[in-house]
Amino acid sequence: MAIALFGISSIYNGIHKFMNASAQLQNVNALRNPQTTHNKAKQQRALRVLRISELGETPQCAGRMIISGRMADVCAELDRLVALEAKNKPSLPH
Repeated sequence: MAIALFGISSIYNGIHKFMNASAQLQNVNALRNPQTTHNKAKQQRALRVLRISELGETPQCAGRMIISGRMADVCAELDRLVALEAKNKPSLPH
């Protein structure tokens, strides 16, 4: 039993040392090149707009859309689409 516990603790210590070393290596790389971490954060904030067109739709019809990203970016894209639609539609007579 003691041999098994010693073996398990040896394996755990080895894994623990490996994980600490890899974490320290990532920290050193981040300190050496902060631009890469900035680029990763910038890429994660990307806004994605996917338009799904179906058979028989006219080009004026937006169809179904999927907009994903940060809430502020999605809201800004929706505002932009509303302004574009309002610009292209004639005003209603009163």
